[in-house]
Amino acid sequence: MKSFRENKRFIRLVVIIPLLLVGQYFMFSKGVISPIVKGVEIKIIGGNYIKDLDKYIIKLGDDVEISAGNYVKIPGYAKDPKLWFNALDDNGIIEIKDNKITALKEGYTSVAVMKGNRLIKKAMLKVVNPDVESLDMDLSDELKYVGDKATISSSVAISDYQKFKDTYKAKYLSSDESILKIDGDKVEAVGVGTATISGECGDKLVEIPLKIEAKVSKLEVANEFILEEGQTTNINPKVTTSPKGLKPPKVEYRYADKKKNSDRAAKVSSSGKISAIREGSEKIVVSCGEKERIIKVTVKKRSVKNSTIKNINYSYEVGEENIKLEVSWDSLEGIKSYDIYVKDYDDEEYNIIQSVSQSEEKEGKINTTLEIGLSEIGENQDKSLEIYIVGVGEKESTKPSDKIIIKY
Repeated sequence: MKSFRENKRFIRLVVIIPLLLVGQYFMFSKGVISPIVKGVEIKIIGGNYIKDLDKYIIKLGDDVEISAGNYVKIPGYAKDPKLWFNALDDNGIIEIKDNKITALKEGYTSVAVMKGNRLIKKAMLKVVNPDVESLDMDLSDELKYVGDKATISSSVAISDYQKFKDTYKAKYLSSDESILKIDGDKVEAVGVGTATISGECGDKLVEIPLKIEAKVSKLEVANEFILEEGQTTNINPKVTTSPKGLKPPKVEYRYADKKKNSDRAAKVSSSGKISAIREGSEKIVVSCGEKERIIKVTVKKRSVKNSTIKNINYSYEVGEENIKLEVSWDSLEGIKSYDIYVKDYDDEEYNIIQSVSQSEEKEGKINTTLEIGLSEIGENQDKSLEIYIVGVGEKESTKPSDKIIIKY
């Protein structure tokens, strides 16, 4: 009888123990029962960080991934436990979401690995924001003409935690995108004008001012100008840009030879106006962008037809019967005589009232006296007379002088 009971107990154990083992396996593998966890460590596995002896150091604004490390679960076939990460200090220094830590402000805090409501492991974190001490910026190529391109590079020096140095990236901006267009670290000159490339990092700002011009593909100008003494003209060059239609660079003018100003036959202004001074010649360099042309200016003696009576001085008296006019002017070379024309208020044309011979010249001046009878003027005694002088040469006459206006 005893032997029967012992056999029955043995049979029960043989049946129950496998059932318990199968049930335990099922409950662990399905996560009904949570396994024992050992060897948990808080590790940062992504982003930029510094591992100190007792803490992790991350930079303000960075995101880093956090892990519980290669922990051991007992039994090994059990379903992975639900571990989660928690910021132990409610100070707003970090934010944890989807196993990612975001550094929100500077300071110390603690992060923990949690299993349910139980703390398994914790670690210290320090959020830092090293100051930018200096910022240097450079261009790979010269930017001078529309179409030029370059790469922007920069170098940043920080006050502490040098491992974070490579995480400091300058932001590049253009003061005028219609002139300098920036895409990342690439810049292209797209328009004519002045603009500035700015690099910003931390509280540091670096600027590179640039003047962009249109490239000159052609500069056209007359090879020679022939003028007479006293004449002026404008060079008026024609500039073609590449691409066409852009505002060209400023045209500049300079003398090809060194001379004293008092010895020059002609002078040129910054706007390209040539003034002929005396007989002789000058060479003038016309430049625009990278194009240059040399023109010749020849100055000839002034012809009679292009001359004008100058430096006229006069005085007059109105009497009862006539107007007495005393007048003088500079004599001109190549003139035989000087005709004095007059027109009163009612006349439609000027008439010669007197001719003065060049032989009356004294010390470079011609002096004469005119008497105009009031009876010749008639009833127009409250009006005016207009007078001018013309020099007469062998074959040509000068231009009319400035007018003398006499009120009477």
